[in-house]
Amino acid sequence: MAQTDKSVTSVRFLHLLQDGNGDSLHTLLDSGVKNRISAGQLALMWKQIEGGLGLGNFIDTAGYLYEYGTAYLGLEFEKGTLDLVLHYSDKDQITGFFVRPPHNKTPYRIPAYADTSAFLEIDYPLHREGTLPGKLCLPKGKGPFPLVILGHGSGPNSLDENMGPNRVFRDLAYGLASQGIAVYRFDKRTLVYGARIMEHYDSFTLWEETIHDLVYLADTFAGHPSILPSSIHVLGHSLAGLAAPRVAQQSKHVKSIILMGAPATPLDSLVLYQYTYLDSLDPSGTYYQALKNVREEVEYLRSDDFGPETGREWLPLQLPALYWMDLLAYDPVKTACNLDIRILVLQAKDDYQVPSPELQRWKEGLKACPARAFYLEFEGLGHGFFESEGIEGPAQYEKQHSVSPAVIQSIRNFIRP
Repeated sequence: MAQTDKSVTSVRFLHLLQDGNGDSLHTLLDSGVKNRISAGQLALMWKQIEGGLGLGNFIDTAGYLYEYGTAYLGLEFEKGTLDLVLHYSDKDQITGFFVRPPHNKTPYRIPAYADTSAFLEIDYPLHREGTLPGKLCLPKGKGPFPLVILGHGSGPNSLDENMGPNRVFRDLAYGLASQGIAVYRFDKRTLVYGARIMEHYDSFTLWEETIHDLVYLADTFAGHPSILPSSIHVLGHSLAGLAAPRVAQQSKHVKSIILMGAPATPLDSLVLYQYTYLDSLDPSGTYYQALKNVREEVEYLRSDDFGPETGREWLPLQLPALYWMDLLAYDPVKTACNLDIRILVLQAKDDYQVPSPELQRWKEGLKACPARAFYLEFEGLGHGFFESEGIEGPAQYEKQHSVSPAVIQSIRNFIRP
């Protein structure tokens, strides 16, 4: 098959995904892949991509590249872009596929607060049920050093946690490592093994998405010769902030958690808020249908009809029933309340995804608890903890900024008071 033929096949694959035509999609797959994913699962994938990642409606394709047996098809949505990645066999059948954040071509700008001569950046993969690429920023000089492990927000995030041209996790890693604190970041499991996860998606929960890897890392790094085992900290951004109390509950080696833009509100309520907010910004009605769908899905989730056998097409973000059952049974504030550790809650005033009132919910929930909690709110910052410039909604992420130096210093002071 020539390159031009692969482009035709790749675009056809996309159109069949959008149409929910699982039977036709199945015919494009290599026999080994066909045995691992059903036509019914394929039929639901587009709804998961479009709704589940919170990117809004699909607009158009945005470029095509083919090299070394892999096709990359750019997908443009209302709130961001993705790459649809298709691997082809020698017989020109599709052997694997997944979506991932696009490779951002904007060169990384090292923040003024980062001193790259003060630390080493080491390739350090996470080996657990496969391999996840990772990097350890290790300060130079005599250790051992405190360690911060970075946990991602929702979606298939890279180790830099890209938000447009911004690299939130790289900024955090470089800023903290410049001040004598080791930092570990890694590609999220849903980015590296998205296709494998889809094979068993009905049993997928927050544990598989993020908690297990963070627990494993905390326990593993406790035995690292350059890491101070009494000073291992988990920083959870957004969804991982919601999950962080469970990480600390599961690992005795986690000495504190840092909740960065972390929701205290149940996720179904937060998703409904986000779509209502986005609809309010756009009088053209771009989000009207998506908001209508989310309202119906949340209503179903809260009804007596919801149960473990409910198909994910009926549920918010098209997450499986077990994922939602796990979340509905979990209260991150109460779980954090019962932890005998220090907690730092960071909130950005202009965060539209996890809005400012969430900070007060954490304060109210933790005020009479054994956990020793500290709270900071930052004016003029958005969900990525870089400058919002007063811009509302997803457009906050379009300009290149660095994570605020005040955020870096606050985390440093919490870890090394």
